Amino acid sequence: MRKVSGFTLIELVVVIVVLAILAVVALPRFISVGQDAHDSAAKGAFAAFTSGVSLYHSCWAASGASGHVVDLACFGDGTIDSTTTGYPLGQTTQTSGNNGTLLQGEFCRQLWEGLLDNNDYQLAPHDNAAFGGSNDIIYWYSGGEISNSNTYCYFNYIRDNRAKGSENWQLRYYPGTGKTLITRSTLS
Repeated sequence: MRKVSGFTLIELVVVIVVLAILAVVALPRFISVGQDAHDSAAKGAFAAFTSGVSLYHSCWAASGASGHVVDLACFGDGTIDSTTTGYPLGQTTQTSGNNGTLLQGEFCRQLWEGLLDNNDYQLAPHDNAAFGGSNDIIYWYSGGEISNSNTYCYFNYIRDNRAKGSENWQLRYYPGTGKTLITRSTLS
C-alpha cells in the first residue's frame, strides 16, 4: 500500500481561512493606493505653487521694490505683477487700472501659469462646464479687494474625481498676505 501525501480537508480549510484573512487585511491598503496617488499629486502641485509665491516675494523684496510693480523682471519671464504688499497678483493687472489692489478671476489662471511655468495641468474657470472634459484644476476667486482678508484665488484639483459636488483638494491663495492654505473642499 502506498502512502498518499497531501492536504487533508481540515488543512485545506485552514489555509483558505488564513488567505481570506490576509486578503481582508491587505485589500483596503491596495485600494487606498489610488487615493494616495491623487492626494500626493494635488499636494505636490500646490506645494510648487506655494514655493513660487515665496520665491516671487523674495525677488520683489531683494530688488528693492515697493508697492505695486508691473512685470517684476527678476522672477520668471518678468510678466507677473505684484500686489501693493509684494505678492504675485497676475499678468495683466495694469489694464484694470487697480494698481495691485483688486483681484479678478483671470488673474488666478495667470498666477498658476506664471508661477509654475509648466503645462502639466488643464485649468478651467469655475462653472458648470469645468467639471466635464479633461480639466485637472478648477480655479476662480472670492472677494475682490486685496486689503480684504477674505479675498483669495482657489484652485481645486479634480483630475481623478471630476464629479460635481465631490470632495477634492483645494489650494487657497491670499494675495494680500501671500498665505496659502490647502484643505479638502466641495465645489458645486
